[in-house]
Amino acid sequence: MAFKGREWEPTEGGFHKLKFLLLAHLNLEHWRADSFHFPSLQHLVMKGVLRLKEIPCGIGEIPTLQLIELHNVDGSLVASVKEMQEEQQDLGNEGLKVLIHK
Repeated sequence: MAFKGREWEPTEGGFHKLKFLLLAHLNLEHWRADSFHFPSLQHLVMKGVLRLKEIPCGIGEIPTLQLIELHNVDGSLVASVKEMQEEQQDLGNEGLKVLIHK
């Protein structure tokens, strides 16, 4: 387990080789991260993370990120991810896909 509790700020070394990240059924409320914490991330899945209201903006800046899946999350988190996707599209990154499952 990478963290426990309501806040997660990855350590300085980050997760340099991590390609898939699943955050499921957590009490996570505050997630502070940047692209340098997860430079190889390709697929992010969030399931039942009901207290988190927004995704860190730096996650959208990960050049390898291809897919974000949201399952049973707060509407604010959905809006945050959609906004991040739009910002990336405005910057020319058309490769980021977002799937929302209810």
